[in-house]
Amino acid sequence: MKNKPEPYPAVYIIFTLLGSVRRGIPRQNIWREFRRQGIALKPRLAFWIPLCKQAGLLKETDEQLRITSYAATWLKKTPEEQTFSLLEAWQNTPLNKKTRQFRKKLIWKFKYNQSLTAKDHAALNGLDALGLTANGALTTYGKYFIQNDGKLPSPKPITPCAIQDEEFIAPLPEHLSLLWQIELYLRPSRPGKYALSKRTLHFYDGDPYELIQLLEQGLKKTLPEQEKALILKQPSIHIVDGIVLEFSSPAELAQLRRQPVLRKYFEKFLSSQSVLIARQNEKMVCKLLKRRGVYLHRNEDQPPVKKEKRTHFPRKTILQPVGKTMPKLVLIEKYKQLQQALDIIYRAPGYNPEQRRITPLAIEQRGEHTYIIAHCHASQPQRSKNLSAG
Repeated sequence: MKNKPEPYPAVYIIFTLLGSVRRGIPRQNIWREFRRQGIALKPRLAFWIPLCKQAGLLKETDEQLRITSYAATWLKKTPEEQTFSLLEAWQNTPLNKKTRQFRKKLIWKFKYNQSLTAKDHAALNGLDALGLTANGALTTYGKYFIQNDGKLPSPKPITPCAIQDEEFIAPLPEHLSLLWQIELYLRPSRPGKYALSKRTLHFYDGDPYELIQLLEQGLKKTLPEQEKALILKQPSIHIVDGIVLEFSSPAELAQLRRQPVLRKYFEKFLSSQSVLIARQNEKMVCKLLKRRGVYLHRNEDQPPVKKEKRTHFPRKTILQPVGKTMPKLVLIEKYKQLQQALDIIYRAPGYNPEQRRITPLAIEQRGEHTYIIAHCHASQPQRSKNLSAG
């Protein structure tokens, strides 16, 4: 939906005009920039361009409008100084001497409360645009600047800028000087509003760190990490809580998104076939889809199987021999020849049996008993064990 044109003070119109010229927009297309931002251009550019030339903000070289070096200084001036300079430029803008004298006499009539003629009323559009007159009479600002009567409202404290809905919002007119620098990088969507989306940031080629510094200067705080990563073009992951509806074909989703009743529940279009909806809108969306004959198939993850808590931990079982049994002495002799370790059950006098790992070294016969000399891996030193005892 296009922005509806709204009236703005003179300083906003001049700021937009200067920004358009600085971006190199051709003179015949400048009015499109005002329409894009929703600014009502009254009077037309034929009034504002000569006014800015007379105020020293614009110049024309080689039939092209260009910004003067004084423009940045003028934007830093106070609103009172800006208004006085514009009033003086309005009086001196006409090339015709009689027209200039007529405007000065018109100011004199307002200053001393003289009656106005029909010709005078026809020439008030310029003063109306500057905010000094309205309905043929002086405004509060007009009385202050022309009659030196009354006083201006107390200046409000400077309000910091803010970021809302992926937009950098700067209160006007106190941030005009800052916005003049920001517009080197960003293009306004409305006066004082600059979109910080991936699409808009794709068009600027300036130093991203300078842009971050300017935005933080207006915010009076550190820029949020999401916007900073977007400006620096860093990869980011967005975690969104909701339900994804995947349609069987793009044509089905394209048909349903044309219906306003359904479209308002679609949070985000993930692809040509998928759309994200909020969990609180699940029942309503499912009800609307069923009315339209759309079959819903849930593809939910199965709940995880809950593991039972172990109450005891069994001991490791000792491996039992499989196959044909062999005599104990023959088996140990074979391991001794292979120089390999084997596990045995060792029973010391007065102690319970325990498992040991040994490497046989020799077998000795001592009377009626057979002993094995082996390296015990548990106790490290070489030991002699009674083979007949086990």
